Amino acid sequence: MPLKITHLAIVALTAALSGGVAHAGGFTADQAAAGETAYNSNCAQCHGKQLEGPDAPGLAGPDVMQNWATAGGLYDFIHVAMPPSAPGQLGDETYLNIIAYIMKFNGAQPGDEPMTADADKLAAISLPEETQAGAAAAAPATETAPAATTAEAAPAVPQAFTWGKQLPGGPTPGAAAAPAATTPAVPQAFTWGKKLPTVAAPAAN
Repeated sequence: MPLKITHLAIVALTAALSGGVAHAGGFTADQAAAGETAYNSNCAQCHGKQLEGPDAPGLAGPDVMQNWATAGGLYDFIHVAMPPSAPGQLGDETYLNIIAYIMKFNGAQPGDEPMTADADKLAAISLPEETQAGAAAAAPATETAPAATTAEAAPAVPQAFTWGKQLPGGPTPGAAAAPAATTPAVPQAFTWGKKLPTVAAPAAN
């Protein structure tokens, strides 16, 4: 009998853990919709329509969500302190709905089970993990940038300067590059398509 009880306890603990932190669906879509209405009526004046502030701390973004380990922590705070004009006076359901809306705004995905004021269940909803996982799932797949192709060797003289003609003594297209000349080349643009006369090198003393 003790072995059976221990086994059942382990099964129960495993089930609780598997349905705990970072599971999707800590709230329903209806709760988030009701929470948006409640937020706009009671919170937006200070926290902003887009949860950006500025007259009170912003409520959007990964940094904000990481400030609260769980939905329970956020609930415990706003349930007794918000809104400043009537702290703790909105009722459990309204506070839960507002939290659901904040979570959805930050990317968390709604599920079939509504959020309740049960302290253990609220403590099992991780705000950072719910919002990060939801935002990642909702984000469009980024297009893979095309692989860089091997750059073609640029011609020694821009084609615009050659009037569409091959330079005298230049490499035949497709042929191996000729050894570099020992004297500086004169750009074809300065020759107007004519071959320069050969200049004899000065005699050595």
